Amino acid sequence: MPEKVCPVCGRSSNEVEFVDRFCRDCFIKYKGIAKIPDKVEFTYCNICGSYKYLGQWVSGLNSLEETLDSFLRIYVTEKMRPVNPIKEIYIKNIEFMESNQNFVNARITIEGIYNNLVLKEDKLLSIQLNKTICPICSSIKTQRGYNAIIQIRGYLGKIPPDLYAEVKREITDIMNRSRGEIIKVEEMKNNGIDLYIRDHSYARSLALKFKQEYMAKTIETYKLIGVNKDGSRKSRLYISVRIGELYH
Repeated sequence: MPEKVCPVCGRSSNEVEFVDRFCRDCFIKYKGIAKIPDKVEFTYCNICGSYKYLGQWVSGLNSLEETLDSFLRIYVTEKMRPVNPIKEIYIKNIEFMESNQNFVNARITIEGIYNNLVLKEDKLLSIQLNKTICPICSSIKTQRGYNAIIQIRGYLGKIPPDLYAEVKREITDIMNRSRGEIIKVEEMKNNGIDLYIRDHSYARSLALKFKQEYMAKTIETYKLIGVNKDGSRKSRLYISVRIGELYH
């Protein structure tokens, strides 16, 4: 292969690897191996740690830093483009630097491959932090946003105390496993429990669970509560779940 001379630094291909017409160092310094955004906004819930991406709320990880790292790997990977003639690029590492309540600066290490030659470049990215409350946490905090109510009652008056305690434990377990679906729980001593549910489908599946486990009787009714933007009726679902004597 004919010897190449870098037009920037003058080194030859006998001294250093080349990328196209440039030595690897000058190619990385003056052309780079990838193009990525230099700024990005990160909207996250300061209660549960979930974040907004493409209009949807995504569950966060154990810490804000872990969540932000995961978000950047997805976002930057989708946005970055290789610089010709580089074909293959990927994120090698993310290091968070200066930060305050509103901004975080990150060093993104990107690696690329050209003719079996591994190239590395550091990019700086500024992240604007937008702190807010996600819809689920807002519903829980305000105890609004429910569209169904499950009314758990006994067949004949009060629910037996041991059965009532068992149902309460199960509800607590369900709330821990499916955060945000149950907006509010109201107890009426041993007379029953009302569960305020975010949507109709989850309310039906939960009522079915109680029916199967406690041989309960369920009855569905609806109450008109308003009109949607498209003119259709907006109804709240009420599910009566009767447990007690038949179970024992």
